Amino acid sequence: MIDVKLIRDDADGVKQRLATRNVDTGPIDEVLKLDENWRAKKHDAEQRQAALNKANKAFGTWMGGRKKNPEMPAPIELVELLGETPPDPETAQVKLRELGETKDKIEGEAAAILNQIEAHLLHLPNLPGAKTPVGRTEADNVVVKEWGKPTEFDFEPKAHWDLVGDKGLELEIGGRISGSGFPFLRGKLAKLERAMINFFLDLHTAEHGYTECWTPFMVRGETLRNSSQLPKFYDDLYRADERDDLYLIPTAEVPLTSVHAGEIIADEDAPIRYCAYTPCFRREAGAAGKDTRGILRVHQFSKVELMVVTTPERSDEEHETLTRCAETVLEKLNIPYRRLELCTGDMGFGAARCYDLEAWAPGVGKWLEVSSCSNFTDFQARRAKIRVRDKDKNTRLAHTLNGSGLACPRTMIAIIENNQRADGSIAIPGALQPFYGAAEL
Repeated sequence: MIDVKLIRDDADGVKQRLATRNVDTGPIDEVLKLDENWRAKKHDAEQRQAALNKANKAFGTWMGGRKKNPEMPAPIELVELLGETPPDPETAQVKLRELGETKDKIEGEAAAILNQIEAHLLHLPNLPGAKTPVGRTEADNVVVKEWGKPTEFDFEPKAHWDLVGDKGLELEIGGRISGSGFPFLRGKLAKLERAMINFFLDLHTAEHGYTECWTPFMVRGETLRNSSQLPKFYDDLYRADERDDLYLIPTAEVPLTSVHAGEIIADEDAPIRYCAYTPCFRREAGAAGKDTRGILRVHQFSKVELMVVTTPERSDEEHETLTRCAETVLEKLNIPYRRLELCTGDMGFGAARCYDLEAWAPGVGKWLEVSSCSNFTDFQARRAKIRVRDKDKNTRLAHTLNGSGLACPRTMIAIIENNQRADGSIAIPGALQPFYGAAEL
């Protein structure tokens, strides 16, 4: 969530940065009006509270004095607050209660305005970072790195759906059980998925220093708001039960972001790095009809997620480190890939800066996104109230980052299509063989 103070201090600058994200900046003007009204209400309530405190203290002193002198006049502070006519105790009590009720009413109005401000802010994306390339569409993304060369074959490579029909890709069964977009894997492919997950987790925990977590697969609405999934992506979520306000997670980023919600973390304890395997559930309502063949785009898939909580001073460095951890997986699997830096118009809702890793899939002839590594700066931390504290006891909002390390379906496609042979057999990459238990699929 954007800091309202930043809007207050530099509304034009915020508008300019949001405009590069193809966002309607009209809500900024509404936030400014509401903020001005809120500050006026807040000031009024504070002034009334101060006067009321002073009057209540004077009233208490007056009542104490009247025990010795019943004719003791009301103190001047009380007379000035309650009116020119010197009040009697009963009248004074009534008026003090009325003043308190008026103050409470104004505080309630201020709180309601604050809720309106937050409602606007919850729908506004993060501000792009200074280094994020400006652009309107994915065509403006920048290729910043390429690793490996697209695999060459002395035969026409096949798409994964033509290679694994006898190895356990059961799309019809998945469709019959749950509907399209819910693949059913059996035998060799089910084993390959498990091998990939174990390989990813072992690599990130043993070599990259991440702490493995096992998270709930269903979360409350508040948890989704903390990670900026709600309210923006409500239509893409699967809601489990209205009675419990529970949703199926779209990614492990969601529960991991809330692990330290409401906490203050010492600078010396940061960065905190977590990884977790979870199934992920996404309607992807805006992508209907796209990439419908095979397992290119599905509603349920496995993923190992990387998530970092760190200090603002280290977030840029951690972004590079996290991205390298994801790249290392692809390199160990010997999958050609490229790193794209996403432009302002194509970047995810909560990201200030984002790299996408795309694996080459020769059978479908496409670069497939297998990881999106984002620096959210303090956008999620403001929602989740995650702070860090330095050695001088000064606190500020933490920065959060996450990325896939990796997503299974498209990584599986890249493994299958890059390692296919003319006879239709598929080699298992060396790094994956100890987990799969064989050299061939």
